[in-house]
Amino acid sequence: MGRTAMASGERGAVEPPSLTDYMLAVQHPRLCFPDDEALAASTTVVDPLGPVTGSGVFGCVFRLTSEDGALTWAVKCFTSHSDARVGRYRTVCAALAGLDPAKERWLVPMEFAPEGVLVDGRRWPLVKMPWLPAAPLLDWVERRKEAPAALRAVAADFTLVVRRMEELRIAHGDLQHGNILISAPRRVRLIDYDAMYVPALAGSARPERGHRNYQRPEPVPYGPFMDRFPARVIQLGLLGLAADAELWDRLREDDDRLLLGQEDFEAPDGSEALAALADSPDPQVRAITAQLRKDLRSTTYPLPPLAAVVTEPVLARVPGARPRPAPDTRTDRAAGRPAQPQPARAGSTAPAPGSASSSAPGSAPNSAPPREPHARPEPTPAAATAAASGWVPSGGTPRSASGTSRATRDARRPVRRVWKDPVVLLLSAVLTLLVALFGVFLVLVDPAWSPLP
Repeated sequence: MGRTAMASGERGAVEPPSLTDYMLAVQHPRLCFPDDEALAASTTVVDPLGPVTGSGVFGCVFRLTSEDGALTWAVKCFTSHSDARVGRYRTVCAALAGLDPAKERWLVPMEFAPEGVLVDGRRWPLVKMPWLPAAPLLDWVERRKEAPAALRAVAADFTLVVRRMEELRIAHGDLQHGNILISAPRRVRLIDYDAMYVPALAGSARPERGHRNYQRPEPVPYGPFMDRFPARVIQLGLLGLAADAELWDRLREDDDRLLLGQEDFEAPDGSEALAALADSPDPQVRAITAQLRKDLRSTTYPLPPLAAVVTEPVLARVPGARPRPAPDTRTDRAAGRPAQPQPARAGSTAPAPGSASSSAPGSAPNSAPPREPHARPEPTPAAATAAASGWVPSGGTPRSASGTSRATRDARRPVRRVWKDPVVLLLSAVLTLLVALFGVFLVLVDPAWSPLP
């Protein structure tokens, strides 16, 4: 395919295979994985969109199962070149090999093969991990955003994981929703070790910045404490939702974040999300929000460690907290839905928008009584272990400009719901498959044909 170099760093690879090259190659495991007997005898899982289960800036992930179906692996192949990748992965693997996965619950066993995948006669590196029966963080949170006890339990376990890794002088390097899986019973597992720091890498350059919606605008040094800011962002998001589930729909401008995003870090004083969290009825949420603001202003390193999670906080309305904005009826009509009254925040004595301001709570049909956070239902054990998923790295969906208004976000939400409709997804998958088959047909008929001018 016109590539001029081999894969290993010593031979100076310049142009690794593309996503399409890998998609074609992995459908023939015996040819693609000549040095791994298990992968060579496996079957590639293919859905209507093809064999790839996830792709990002640096690579793509495929799912393969053993002949008897008892074992399933996630195989990551790289679509970008890095001279330091082979040496870094060998160092990271050597450090992790000395850890006990039974004790380090966050750890997912990993194998790195510097020449593990064969594409077009050349060998390229791959990473192999077991496919976990676990849910990606955002999927898990969306199903349990009304279960505060579950959210606080995961926040507490996540905090323990980050603290334990600091004890080992290990940092993940890219803590974000796409690299966090939740397994039963509410245990945090970390995947994608591309940017990991281990003591043997001291003095090395940071291989990547990390997800923009979790990293501080002013980057911190590559070292054992570099996860503290993104970890605080995640801890704050989980605890903020536990205190007020409505923040999930109110603050999220896109599906590429938990609650906070890059624009909140770049302009914290004007951030609606940080202001809402600062008004939280949970005192620990208010304290973490204040610390996050200090982190953004700090010029010292390392940042303070994560605070311990209070799993049964006493919730109370903040005196002088800003009232929740009333719904924009013009936006509701433009989005094709009637204007809805908004319930009062937990702990508030003010009537919900749309009710008579002079009436007592519960005296008018349109008024909503204060919600009891602890009255939210806890998911059943069966629901907690359902919807197993695997290793799917974040692809980095472009988000809206930081100046997007709340009314504009509300108008966009019905569109996102439409795209989650199973019928729409199926039609989209069929159309994509037909286009791909047509392109393959043209290449077979005329090998010199190219969609590019």
